[in-house]
Amino acid sequence: MIKISYLILIVSSILFLSGCSQSYRSNAYQHAAQQQHAEKIYRQYQKQQQLRKQSANLQRTQQVSYQRRPQARFHPRITPKSTHTSQQTRSNAVLDQQHARQLISRMAHSTIGAPYKWGGNNPQQGFDCSGLMSYVYKNALGINIPRTAAQQRDQSRTVSYEQLQPGDMLFFKTGRNANHVGVYIGNRKFVHAATGSKHVKVASMDSAYWHKRFVKFGTFL
Repeated sequence: MIKISYLILIVSSILFLSGCSQSYRSNAYQHAAQQQHAEKIYRQYQKQQQLRKQSANLQRTQQVSYQRRPQARFHPRITPKSTHTSQQTRSNAVLDQQHARQLISRMAHSTIGAPYKWGGNNPQQGFDCSGLMSYVYKNALGINIPRTAAQQRDQSRTVSYEQLQPGDMLFFKTGRNANHVGVYIGNRKFVHAATGSKHVKVASMDSAYWHKRFVKFGTFL
C-alpha cells in the first residue's frame, strides 16, 4: 500500500513537472514571437524615419539650388539697321515729297482763271484765298488743312526762304483783321485767289505790294 502511494506520488510529480515544462516552453515561445514582432515594427519605424529625413534633405537641397540659381534676364534681340535700307527709305521719302509738291503745283495751276468768291472752295462757284489752299491740298494729296488763312498760318510749319519749295505757302497780312495766302509754284511766283482781280491768278513775290505785307513761309508737308 505504501509502495502504491509512493508510486502515485512520483507519477503525479512527473506529470506536474511535465505540464510546467510545456507551459514554460509555450510562454517562452509566445514571448519570443512578441519580441520578434516588436523588433520588426521598430525596424519599419526606423526605415520610415530614414526615408522622411532623406526626403527633407532633398527638398532643402533643391530649394538652396533654386535660390542660388541666377535669374534669367530678358535681352531683346536687336537687329542692326541696314545702311542701305535707311538710305533707300530716305530716298523714297524725298521722292514721295517731291511728287507731292508736283501734284500740288499742278492742282494750283489747274485753278488759274477760276472766279473769286468770298467763302468759296470749288472751281464752279469760285474761291477765296484759304478756300483755294484747302481745295488744292485736299484734291492733290487728300490732306485736310484748316479752313481760314489765319488758321493755316498759325498751324503750318514755318520754313525759311532757303527751304522754300513748290507746294509751300506764303502768308500775308493785308489789313488789321485780314490775312491772305497763296501757294508757291517756283521761280518766286505763287498762285492765289486775288480779291482785286476777281479770279485765281499768278503773282510775283517781288511785287512791292506783297513784299511789304509778307508774314511767313509755311507748309503742311
